[in-house]
Amino acid sequence: MITSQPFNRFKEALTHNRNFSKNVLLVMVFLSSMLLLISIMRDQEELNYDVPAEGSPAFEAFYSCVYPKLAPLKGNYEEFWTSFVNLTKECDNLPEYKTLDIQPVENTDEVKYVAFPKREENITMVTLGIGHDVDAEMRLKKLWPRTEFFGVDPSPEINKDLYEVKLGGNYFQVAVSGKGGMQKSYIFRKEYRDETTMHIGADYFFGDMLQRPRIDILWMDTEGNEFPVLDMIHRGGPLDKRGVKICQMNVEIHKDLMKEITGEREKFHDFVWKLLRDKKYIMVKPFYVYWFHQFIRTVIINVDDPECTSLYMNN
Repeated sequence: MITSQPFNRFKEALTHNRNFSKNVLLVMVFLSSMLLLISIMRDQEELNYDVPAEGSPAFEAFYSCVYPKLAPLKGNYEEFWTSFVNLTKECDNLPEYKTLDIQPVENTDEVKYVAFPKREENITMVTLGIGHDVDAEMRLKKLWPRTEFFGVDPSPEINKDLYEVKLGGNYFQVAVSGKGGMQKSYIFRKEYRDETTMHIGADYFFGDMLQRPRIDILWMDTEGNEFPVLDMIHRGGPLDKRGVKICQMNVEIHKDLMKEITGEREKFHDFVWKLLRDKKYIMVKPFYVYWFHQFIRTVIINVDDPECTSLYMNN
């Protein structure tokens, strides 16, 4: 039997290393378990906002039309992006949509679409990304004078006067996205360029700054920052938790504008599939734009919330 002092030290070191490795393994297992538990709790938190077994008639018609067209492209982000408009525009004029009074409202270089209320009522309209153009807002004001306007753009030049003086609305010099802090924005001054600007989270803006529980109309053209906002509109998401509902929105969905923002095709793909699971919104009037960069315009309408549907869908 070997009992030399060096050998005993070697045995002690070996035992210590084994115990250390065991402890490290236990810590790693514990941390992995905690991360899994947190993930499950987050998923469960979303599930606490019950998704109905069946959506509204308008949603079910939308789902039945678009799902068979999109299902073969699930997981194929590139083809999903390039094919989405041509596939889903065939689902625009379903009989279940006939109670929606959707009318075009023209801007300088594009057409917005608005579902107008079924009764006389004051409504709230928000523009995220003014872009030196309020022609569509002016036309909306003429068509529905009982509209209160709120405009957001990090660049005050031209935008502030257009929104406050010409339109008579309320202007905020900030960028609205997923979270607060100094972040990159794609700003239009005389031309588009990258700038670092102050951002605030959409949930904070709608819930704390505007303090409007119902946003009737949202127009969003935030040049690449739209995905963090879109992530908040899902069932059980940050806007639901703030008690904020958005009845309808016109959205421009971009890709490849800024180096800091990547994976837009995948984000769009995942957004659409989550929207289909939510049974809360329909997407209509899709339009593919080729102009320096490719982007998609679409209209998203809340066909689930009773306050929205009673104002915009019921006769």
